[in-house]
Amino acid sequence: MAKILITGGTGLIGKELAHYFTNTGHTVVLLTRNSFKEKYPFKTYEWDVNSGHINEKAFEDIEHIIHLAGAGIADERWSKKRKQEIIDSRVKSTLLVAAYLKKLNIKPINFIGASAIGFYGAKTNEIVYKETDKGEIDFLSFSTNDWEESYDAIRKLGIETSVLRIGVVLSEKGGAYKKMAKPFKMGLGCALGSGKQYMPWIHVEDLIEIFNQVMLGKIKTGLYNAVASQHITNNEFSMALAKSLNKKLILPNVPAFILKLALGEMAIVLLEGSRVSNEKLLNTGFKFKYTSIEEALKSLA
Repeated sequence: MAKILITGGTGLIGKELAHYFTNTGHTVVLLTRNSFKEKYPFKTYEWDVNSGHINEKAFEDIEHIIHLAGAGIADERWSKKRKQEIIDSRVKSTLLVAAYLKKLNIKPINFIGASAIGFYGAKTNEIVYKETDKGEIDFLSFSTNDWEESYDAIRKLGIETSVLRIGVVLSEKGGAYKKMAKPFKMGLGCALGSGKQYMPWIHVEDLIEIFNQVMLGKIKTGLYNAVASQHITNNEFSMALAKSLNKKLILPNVPAFILKLALGEMAIVLLEGSRVSNEKLLNTGFKFKYTSIEEALKSLA
């Protein structure tokens, strides 16, 4: 069994991974900014990206690193300061881990870094984006590109490095699903804007298994879009979500201008979206457990 270091391990995906790996016999340690403020059922070590410090004990006997650290893209309005925080929290944290690996002369078996489908930008069109494609030039694509480029610092150390561009993660324990489901449970759910924007999604169980297979080498080192096969629009997602909760979708779509007034530039995260291909992942032999949004949402309701 392996020893795994997870950064950003107290977020939704990090916690799910930590529980999964622990339950399957691995040893998990987490890097967290608040190890002395909250109690977690895993060994945690403190780090501070701003001051450039990591407790070196976190790296003892580490065989794999999963890097999830980064400020939430939709947690706050995108002020100039917030945009920089989003970029710095991703890029600087990667560079800090790389610096400590070099300093301590540690070479784990592999390193798996998170990324996002935001790499392709916020645009609703008919392109089905593959890993080799470039997207729109906007904050989402710009920041995600910087994020992915920061992983070059890990590759330069001779470490096998994989990157997963993750779609909207569906989990009943938090994240986007919990926020979206709340108004639907009260009978107040509705689609957003035109409703024609695509929503590349993935069930959390499938995402965890992708991480697992990449870590174990069952999926070869590389860059992958971590999204389900089914392409759905926000209108289709909203109807499926309402049905899964035994509710009717009776309210009109929220007008785009209202979301823009409430959220500012960040509204594009909700109002725009293209299709993303998972063909490269499927070609590795990976089998998704949840292939339709109906199945996925039913498992969460």
